Amino acid sequence: MRLSLRSRFDGRSGGRNLALLVGVLAVAPLVLAVLGLDYYTIVLTQALILGILALSGDLAWGSTGIFTLGQAVFFGIGAYAVGELAKHLGVTDVLAASVIGLGVGAFAGVLVGLFLFVGSRVGELYVGLVTLALAFAAERFATGWDVIGAYNGVPGIPGPTLGPLVLEYGPTTYYTIFALFVLVLYGAYQLNKSQFGLVMRAVRDDGERAEFLGYRRTTVQIVVFSITSALAGMAGGLYALSSGFVSPSFLGVTLSTQVLLWVVLGGRGTLVGPLLGLGLVYVLGGRIAEFQPQLWPVILGLILLGTILYLPGGLIGRRVVPLRKRVAVTTAAAPTGGGDRV
Repeated sequence: MRLSLRSRFDGRSGGRNLALLVGVLAVAPLVLAVLGLDYYTIVLTQALILGILALSGDLAWGSTGIFTLGQAVFFGIGAYAVGELAKHLGVTDVLAASVIGLGVGAFAGVLVGLFLFVGSRVGELYVGLVTLALAFAAERFATGWDVIGAYNGVPGIPGPTLGPLVLEYGPTTYYTIFALFVLVLYGAYQLNKSQFGLVMRAVRDDGERAEFLGYRRTTVQIVVFSITSALAGMAGGLYALSSGFVSPSFLGVTLSTQVLLWVVLGGRGTLVGPLLGLGLVYVLGGRIAEFQPQLWPVILGLILLGTILYLPGGLIGRRVVPLRKRVAVTTAAAPTGGGDRV
Protein backbone atom coordinates (compact mmCIF):
# COMPACT_ATOMS: atom_id res chain seq x y z
CA MET A 1 0.00 0.00 0.00
CA ARG A 2 1.45 3.35 -1.01
CA LEU A 3 0.45 6.97 -0.63
CA SER A 4 0.26 9.23 -3.65
CA LEU A 5 0.37 12.98 -3.04
CA ARG A 6 -0.53 15.64 -5.56
CA SER A 7 1.86 17.91 -3.72
CA ARG A 8 4.91 15.83 -2.85
CA PHE A 9 8.15 17.15 -1.47
CA ASP A 10 9.23 19.45 -4.29
CA GLY A 11 12.33 17.57 -5.33
CA ARG A 12 13.12 19.53 -8.48
CA SER A 13 12.81 23.11 -7.30
CA GLY A 14 13.97 22.11 -3.84
CA GLY A 15 17.02 20.47 -5.37
CA ARG A 16 17.81 23.60 -7.39
CA ASN A 17 17.54 25.78 -4.30
CA LEU A 18 19.79 23.48 -2.33
CA ALA A 19 22.32 23.29 -5.17
CA LEU A 20 22.37 27.09 -5.38
CA LEU A 21 22.92 27.35 -1.63
CA VAL A 22 25.73 24.79 -1.73
CA GLY A 23 27.36 26.67 -4.60
CA VAL A 24 27.25 29.95 -2.69
CA LEU A 25 28.71 28.31 0.42
CA ALA A 26 31.46 26.67 -1.64
CA VAL A 27 32.83 30.00 -2.88
CA ALA A 28 32.05 32.06 0.22
CA PRO A 29 35.52 31.75 1.86
CA LEU A 30 37.20 32.78 -1.39
CA VAL A 31 35.02 35.87 -1.68
CA LEU A 32 35.58 36.74 1.98
CA ALA A 33 39.35 36.41 1.53
CA VAL A 34 39.30 38.78 -1.44
CA LEU A 35 37.28 41.28 0.62
CA GLY A 36 39.64 40.95 3.58
CA LEU A 37 36.90 39.50 5.80
CA ASP A 38 38.61 36.24 6.73
CA TYR A 39 37.12 36.32 10.24
CA TYR A 40 33.69 35.60 8.81
CA THR A 41 34.96 32.26 7.51
CA ILE A 42 35.08 31.12 11.14
CA VAL A 43 31.55 32.46 11.65
CA LEU A 44 30.34 30.56 8.59
CA THR A 45 32.06 27.39 9.82
CA GLN A 46 30.02 27.47 13.01
CA ALA A 47 26.93 28.39 10.99
CA LEU A 48 27.39 25.24 8.88
CA ILE A 49 27.52 23.15 12.04
CA LEU A 50 24.37 24.81 13.33
CA GLY A 51 22.92 24.17 9.87
CA ILE A 52 23.02 20.45 10.66
CA LEU A 53 21.05 21.21 13.82
CA ALA A 54 18.58 23.27 11.78
CA LEU A 55 18.10 20.37 9.36
CA SER A 56 17.38 18.04 12.27
CA GLY A 57 14.68 20.42 13.51
CA ASP A 58 13.14 20.68 10.05
CA LEU A 59 13.00 16.92 9.58
CA ALA A 60 11.36 16.51 12.98
CA TRP A 61 8.82 19.34 12.94
CA GLY A 62 8.71 20.43 9.32
CA SER A 63 8.51 17.01 7.68
CA THR A 64 6.98 14.83 10.42
CA GLY A 65 5.08 17.20 12.69
CA ILE A 66 7.09 16.37 15.83
CA PHE A 67 6.94 19.70 17.63
CA THR A 68 10.06 19.30 19.73
CA LEU A 69 11.47 21.98 21.98
CA GLY A 70 14.38 19.81 22.99
CA GLN A 71 16.75 19.55 20.02
CA ALA A 72 19.42 21.35 22.05
CA VAL A 73 19.42 18.48 24.57
CA PHE A 74 20.88 16.12 22.00
CA PHE A 75 23.15 18.85 20.63
CA GLY A 76 24.50 19.35 24.14
CA ILE A 77 24.89 15.63 24.82
CA GLY A 78 26.98 15.28 21.68
CA ALA A 79 29.01 18.36 22.60
CA TYR A 80 29.74 17.15 26.13
CA ALA A 81 30.65 13.64 24.95
CA VAL A 82 33.09 14.89 22.32
CA GLY A 83 34.41 17.68 24.53
CA GLU A 84 35.28 15.33 27.39
CA LEU A 85 36.87 12.76 25.08
CA ALA A 86 38.85 15.44 23.25
CA LYS A 87 40.11 17.06 26.45
CA HIS A 88 40.98 13.92 28.41
CA LEU A 89 41.70 11.31 25.72
CA GLY A 90 42.79 13.47 22.79
CA VAL A 91 39.94 12.41 20.48
CA THR A 92 39.93 15.45 18.17
CA ASP A 93 39.37 13.92 14.73
CA VAL A 94 36.31 15.48 13.13
CA LEU A 95 35.17 12.17 11.65
CA ALA A 96 35.46 10.46 15.03
CA ALA A 97 33.62 13.39 16.63
CA SER A 98 30.85 13.04 14.05
CA VAL A 99 30.45 9.32 14.75
CA ILE A 100 30.51 9.84 18.53
CA GLY A 101 27.95 12.63 18.30
CA LEU A 102 25.73 10.55 16.04
CA GLY A 103 25.95 7.59 18.39
CA VAL A 104 25.18 9.32 21.68
CA GLY A 105 22.51 11.46 20.04
CA ALA A 106 20.79 8.43 18.52
CA PHE A 107 20.93 6.49 21.79
CA ALA A 108 19.42 9.37 23.75
CA GLY A 109 16.87 9.96 21.00
CA VAL A 110 15.68 6.36 21.08
CA LEU A 111 15.19 6.50 24.86
CA VAL A 112 13.30 9.80 24.74
CA GLY A 113 11.33 8.73 21.66
CA LEU A 114 10.17 5.53 23.32
CA PHE A 115 9.05 7.51 26.35
CA LEU A 116 7.20 10.06 24.22
CA PHE A 117 5.45 7.92 21.66
CA VAL A 118 5.06 4.32 22.84
CA GLY A 119 1.73 3.31 24.34
CA SER A 120 -0.26 6.43 23.53
CA ARG A 121 -1.27 8.82 20.77
CA VAL A 122 0.24 12.17 21.65
CA GLY A 123 -0.23 15.57 20.08
CA GLU A 124 2.22 18.32 19.25
CA LEU A 125 1.50 20.20 22.48
CA TYR A 126 2.37 17.20 24.66
CA VAL A 127 5.65 16.60 22.82
CA GLY A 128 6.51 20.28 22.98
CA LEU A 129 5.87 20.53 26.71
CA VAL A 130 7.76 17.36 27.60
CA THR A 131 10.79 18.24 25.48
CA LEU A 132 10.72 21.80 26.83
CA ALA A 133 10.83 20.43 30.37
CA LEU A 134 13.63 18.06 29.33
CA ALA A 135 15.72 20.93 27.95
CA PHE A 136 15.23 22.99 31.10
CA ALA A 137 16.08 20.04 33.35
CA ALA A 138 19.15 19.08 31.30
CA GLU A 139 20.61 22.58 31.49
CA ARG A 140 19.99 22.80 35.24
CA PHE A 141 21.50 19.35 35.76
CA ALA A 142 24.63 20.28 33.80
CA THR A 143 25.13 23.51 35.74
CA GLY A 144 25.11 21.57 39.00
CA TRP A 145 27.26 18.56 38.07
CA ASP A 146 30.90 19.18 38.96
CA VAL A 147 32.08 16.14 36.98
CA ILE A 148 31.36 17.96 33.72
CA GLY A 149 32.42 21.38 34.93
CA ALA A 150 29.12 22.65 36.34
CA TYR A 151 28.67 26.33 35.41
CA ASN A 152 32.07 26.45 33.71
CA GLY A 153 31.25 23.68 31.26
CA VAL A 154 34.21 22.13 29.45
CA PRO A 155 36.79 24.79 28.46
CA GLY A 156 40.13 24.26 26.77
CA ILE A 157 39.05 21.67 24.22
CA PRO A 158 41.85 21.02 21.68
CA GLY A 159 41.33 22.12 18.09
CA PRO A 160 40.00 19.77 15.40
CA THR A 161 42.14 17.38 13.39
CA LEU A 162 41.58 15.19 10.36
CA GLY A 163 43.75 12.12 10.73
CA PRO A 164 47.31 13.39 11.20
CA LEU A 165 46.41 16.82 9.82
CA VAL A 166 45.82 19.64 12.31
CA LEU A 167 43.00 21.82 11.00
CA GLU A 168 43.78 25.50 11.28
CA TYR A 169 40.85 27.84 11.81
CA GLY A 170 39.93 29.24 8.44
CA PRO A 171 39.37 27.69 4.99
CA THR A 172 40.85 24.28 5.95
CA THR A 173 38.41 23.74 8.79
CA TYR A 174 35.62 25.37 6.82
CA TYR A 175 35.83 23.01 3.86
CA THR A 176 36.10 19.97 6.11
CA ILE A 177 32.91 20.95 7.91
CA PHE A 178 31.39 21.96 4.57
CA ALA A 179 31.89 18.44 3.23
CA LEU A 180 30.13 16.93 6.25
CA PHE A 181 27.33 19.49 5.98
CA VAL A 182 26.74 18.68 2.30
CA LEU A 183 26.66 14.96 3.12
CA VAL A 184 23.98 15.53 5.77
CA LEU A 185 22.05 17.89 3.50
CA TYR A 186 22.07 15.35 0.66
CA GLY A 187 20.91 12.60 3.02
CA ALA A 188 18.04 14.77 4.30
CA TYR A 189 17.06 15.63 0.73
CA GLN A 190 16.99 11.98 -0.33
CA LEU A 191 15.03 11.04 2.80
CA ASN A 192 12.37 13.63 2.01
CA LYS A 193 12.15 12.39 -1.59
CA SER A 194 11.79 8.74 -0.58
CA GLN A 195 8.63 6.77 0.10
CA PHE A 196 9.44 6.97 3.80
CA GLY A 197 9.59 10.75 3.45
CA LEU A 198 6.11 10.63 1.96
CA VAL A 199 4.93 8.67 4.99
CA MET A 200 6.58 11.24 7.27
CA ARG A 201 4.52 14.01 5.69
CA ALA A 202 1.38 11.88 5.86
CA VAL A 203 1.94 11.42 9.60
CA ARG A 204 2.48 15.16 9.91
CA ASP A 205 -0.68 16.14 8.05
CA ASP A 206 -3.11 13.44 9.19
CA GLY A 207 -1.70 10.74 11.43
CA GLU A 208 -5.02 8.92 11.80
CA ARG A 209 -5.49 8.58 8.07
CA ALA A 210 -1.91 7.36 7.69
CA GLU A 211 -2.63 4.68 10.29
CA PHE A 212 -5.84 3.74 8.51
CA LEU A 213 -3.77 3.12 5.39
CA GLY A 214 -1.50 0.76 7.31
CA TYR A 215 1.39 2.93 8.47
CA ARG A 216 2.34 2.90 12.13
CA ARG A 217 2.52 6.48 13.25
CA THR A 218 4.37 5.61 16.45
CA THR A 219 7.11 3.74 14.58
CA VAL A 220 7.60 6.59 12.12
CA GLN A 221 7.81 9.13 14.93
CA ILE A 222 10.37 7.13 16.90
CA VAL A 223 12.53 6.50 13.83
CA VAL A 224 12.47 10.17 12.79
CA PHE A 225 13.02 11.37 16.34
CA SER A 226 16.06 9.10 16.65
CA ILE A 227 17.50 10.24 13.30
CA THR A 228 17.08 13.91 14.11
CA SER A 229 18.52 13.42 17.60
CA ALA A 230 21.56 11.74 16.04
CA LEU A 231 22.06 14.68 13.68
CA ALA A 232 21.74 17.12 16.58
CA GLY A 233 24.35 15.12 18.51
CA MET A 234 26.67 15.18 15.51
CA ALA A 235 26.31 18.96 15.27
CA GLY A 236 27.06 19.29 18.98
CA GLY A 237 30.22 17.22 18.72
CA LEU A 238 31.52 19.26 15.79
CA TYR A 239 30.62 22.51 17.51
CA ALA A 240 32.58 21.52 20.61
CA LEU A 241 35.74 21.03 18.55
CA SER A 242 35.14 24.15 16.51
CA SER A 243 34.47 26.50 19.44
CA GLY A 244 36.91 24.94 21.91
CA PHE A 245 34.45 24.82 24.79
CA VAL A 246 31.11 23.39 25.91
CA SER A 247 28.58 25.31 27.98
CA PRO A 248 25.49 24.10 29.86
CA SER A 249 23.52 26.47 27.62
CA PHE A 250 24.20 24.04 24.76
CA LEU A 251 21.56 21.80 26.37
CA GLY A 252 19.03 24.46 27.17
CA VAL A 253 15.76 26.06 26.18
CA THR A 254 17.22 29.10 24.42
CA LEU A 255 19.00 27.11 21.72
CA SER A 256 16.04 24.75 21.32
CA THR A 257 13.65 27.63 20.69
CA GLN A 258 16.12 29.17 18.25
CA VAL A 259 15.97 25.98 16.18
CA LEU A 260 12.19 26.37 15.89
CA LEU A 261 12.67 30.03 15.04
CA TRP A 262 14.95 29.12 12.14
CA VAL A 263 12.35 26.68 10.84
CA VAL A 264 9.46 29.14 11.19
CA LEU A 265 11.31 31.99 9.49
CA GLY A 266 12.62 29.90 6.62
CA GLY A 267 9.72 27.55 5.98
CA ARG A 268 8.74 24.19 7.40
CA GLY A 269 9.60 21.07 5.45
CA THR A 270 11.73 22.83 2.83
CA LEU A 271 15.26 22.03 4.10
CA VAL A 272 16.73 25.16 2.53
CA GLY A 273 14.30 27.46 4.37
CA PRO A 274 15.56 26.75 7.91
CA LEU A 275 19.12 27.25 6.67
CA LEU A 276 18.17 30.69 5.41
CA GLY A 277 16.41 31.36 8.72
CA LEU A 278 19.61 30.35 10.50
CA GLY A 279 21.61 32.72 8.32
CA LEU A 280 19.25 35.57 9.10
CA VAL A 281 19.27 35.01 12.87
CA TYR A 282 22.82 33.78 13.47
CA VAL A 283 24.98 35.50 10.88
CA LEU A 284 23.13 38.74 10.10
CA GLY A 285 21.46 39.01 13.49
CA GLY A 286 24.70 38.39 15.30
CA ARG A 287 26.35 41.30 13.52
CA ILE A 288 23.42 43.63 14.23
CA ALA A 289 23.45 42.57 17.87
CA GLU A 290 27.09 43.64 18.15
CA PHE A 291 26.12 47.25 17.44
CA GLN A 292 22.52 47.34 18.68
CA PRO A 293 22.17 44.58 21.30
CA GLN A 294 18.97 46.05 22.74
CA LEU A 295 17.34 46.74 19.38
CA TRP A 296 18.00 43.35 17.75
CA PRO A 297 15.45 41.35 19.82
CA VAL A 298 12.80 43.90 18.82
CA ILE A 299 13.76 43.58 15.15
CA LEU A 300 13.74 39.80 15.42
CA GLY A 301 10.33 39.83 17.07
CA LEU A 302 8.91 42.03 14.32
CA ILE A 303 10.37 39.75 11.64
CA LEU A 304 8.87 36.70 13.32
CA LEU A 305 5.48 38.38 13.75
CA GLY A 306 5.45 39.49 10.12
CA THR A 307 6.38 36.00 8.98
CA ILE A 308 3.58 34.39 10.98
CA LEU A 309 0.97 36.91 9.76
CA TYR A 310 1.94 37.34 6.12
CA LEU A 311 4.22 34.42 5.25
CA PRO A 312 2.83 31.46 7.22
CA GLY A 313 4.91 29.13 5.09
CA GLY A 314 8.12 30.99 5.85
CA LEU A 315 10.44 32.95 3.59
CA ILE A 316 10.43 30.34 0.84
CA GLY A 317 7.91 27.76 2.01
CA ARG A 318 4.20 27.40 1.50
CA ARG A 319 1.41 27.12 4.01
CA VAL A 320 1.17 23.66 5.51
CA VAL A 321 -2.31 22.57 4.44
CA PRO A 322 -4.10 19.65 6.12
CA LEU A 323 -3.56 16.37 4.38
CA ARG A 324 -7.24 15.87 3.54
CA LYS A 325 -7.06 18.90 1.25
CA ARG A 326 -3.93 17.78 -0.55
CA VAL A 327 -3.92 14.02 -0.73
CA ALA A 328 -5.18 11.66 -3.34
CA VAL A 329 -4.97 8.18 -1.88
CA THR A 330 -4.45 5.20 -4.12
CA THR A 331 -4.36 1.65 -2.82
CA ALA A 332 -3.62 -1.57 -4.57
CA ALA A 333 -6.20 -3.32 -2.40
CA ALA A 334 -8.50 -2.43 0.46
CA PRO A 335 -6.82 -2.56 3.87
CA THR A 336 -7.42 -5.75 5.76
CA GLY A 337 -7.37 -6.63 9.42
CA GLY A 338 -4.80 -5.01 11.66
CA GLY A 339 -2.07 -4.89 9.04
CA ASP A 340 -0.23 -1.87 10.44
CA ARG A 341 3.21 -1.50 9.03
CA VAL A 342 5.77 1.00 7.86
